[in-house]
Amino acid sequence: HRGPDVRHLLCGRGREIMDAGGRRCFQTAGQIYFGDVEEADDGTCTRHGLGMQIITAATVSGEKVIWGRYKGAWRQDRMTGTGSYRWSDGTAYEGGLLDGRPHGNGKLTWPEGSSYEGAWADGEMTGQGSFYSAYDGFAVHGSFVRNCTRMHDGTWVDVARRREQSRAARLRIGALPPPSAGGPPTADEAELPVFFCTPDEVCERAIAALRTPPFRVPLIIADDSCPEVGGSFGSRAPLWCLEQGEFGCSPLTTVHLLHAAAEKRRRRDYAQIFRGAIREALETYRPFCLVFGSDPGETGNPQDGALPAAFSLNEFLDPTSLPPDLFDLQRLHSSGAAEAFLSPEKRGLPSREVPASGEEAEDGDVAPHPPMLAPPVLYLLRFAMVSLQRISSDLDEEAIRAHISTRFAEHVPLHRASVLVVSAS
Repeated sequence: HRGPDVRHLLCGRGREIMDAGGRRCFQTAGQIYFGDVEEADDGTCTRHGLGMQIITAATVSGEKVIWGRYKGAWRQDRMTGTGSYRWSDGTAYEGGLLDGRPHGNGKLTWPEGSSYEGAWADGEMTGQGSFYSAYDGFAVHGSFVRNCTRMHDGTWVDVARRREQSRAARLRIGALPPPSAGGPPTADEAELPVFFCTPDEVCERAIAALRTPPFRVPLIIADDSCPEVGGSFGSRAPLWCLEQGEFGCSPLTTVHLLHAAAEKRRRRDYAQIFRGAIREALETYRPFCLVFGSDPGETGNPQDGALPAAFSLNEFLDPTSLPPDLFDLQRLHSSGAAEAFLSPEKRGLPSREVPASGEEAEDGDVAPHPPMLAPPVLYLLRFAMVSLQRISSDLDEEAIRAHISTRFAEHVPLHRASVLVVSAS
């Protein structure tokens, strides 16, 4: 997993918070450690023994985010011995480690319930073990070499790559929903969720959908009771509702698929439209918004019909411009793929040094403290889709699902979306 390098998370030079009978608690650069240490003659400490470390970061808005947790053995400031690590996307490992990498016996469980339990060497599945894929029930037990195992027909299968291919396949338009807790989703989980809110609640409800399992992307649509035009940019409903507030979307973070399709038809660099909007969204913490038009004169279709094929996201999805992992943002962030869209100077997890406040010494000087670093800045992407076609306020949930399915089934992976209906009533 991409993310903080778990081999080099140094806390011993940060600020000491407390001393608890031979154990220490340090905090610096967003890393918090509590546990056993070895103390040198000069007062510096090295993590050694048993301890827990929490890795945090701060979004552009200053919101604190837990990026990883480790609890277990340390040896000379390295995660070495038996321990457990949990990543921000829900992936968890428990077992032996050497210099921060799985080594010896251990079990890795992915968010959807796939797992490997067995021998590891330098972070790779090597030795006797068992692998299970929750995506298709594929299971194998035997000898592994660098994530690969040999099948009965003599072919070698890279199970890590196979699992990643299965995950990516579940993001495609028309695919089955991803598994839940190691098994197929329930009927309720497979059904397209429909929620209702007022214009003032759109941003809050959209963010809640992105943060609540199964982390669906909001598809926002307004009914005929919602004001047609509003907001500081004079946009149409429901787009103007998403533009409200300090961290609402803006024209620079919004892409109208009508415009992107026209640029593609003219053989222009339409990909840069998506890259620029995603970069702006990451660096300003405003939602990246894809807008589907509603004017029959623009689409060439009746309002109640399906969108034209040129508006299908299949026409635009590409890892370098409009990544499919927009519909799996936890993976987009934990893999580090979002960094490719940032300006070069903003890539990585830079820590900022802040003044250290210490007690005054007898001579009036401030007692020396090791440098104190603020949590690193974490650039997270928030994503939403907007339909400018309004619906009748008389429609019930089933009718809304039918409308959305008719219009978007060939254009959006609806199994990774939730519908948010904006209504003034």
